[in-house]
Amino acid sequence: MEVSKIEVKESSDGEFYFNLPDDLLGRLGEGDEIKFVERDGGFVIKKAKYESIELDIDDEELFKYMKDAHKNLLSLNEWVEKCLSKFMEVNESPRSSDI
Repeated sequence: MEVSKIEVKESSDGEFYFNLPDDLLGRLGEGDEIKFVERDGGFVIKKAKYESIELDIDDEELFKYMKDAHKNLLSLNEWVEKCLSKFMEVNESPRSSDI
């Protein structure tokens, strides 16, 4: 495995950023979405595969979900993604009755 060092910089408005080396950028397709997954005190850059889904939620439920997302410092989309990921993780793991 090849290791690349990346310099993290700070912009004048206090935002942190970095530039990926051209050889790494070349491995991504133009327009590819990426996400950062925390692992072992660092981050793994993964290509994100997103699908659009429609949820049927009444206003009362939506408000409750929005408040919970806000409490956890997440956007509503991030909160829904986290919930769906957890749901899939729980439902994809083998159950003792399936073994």
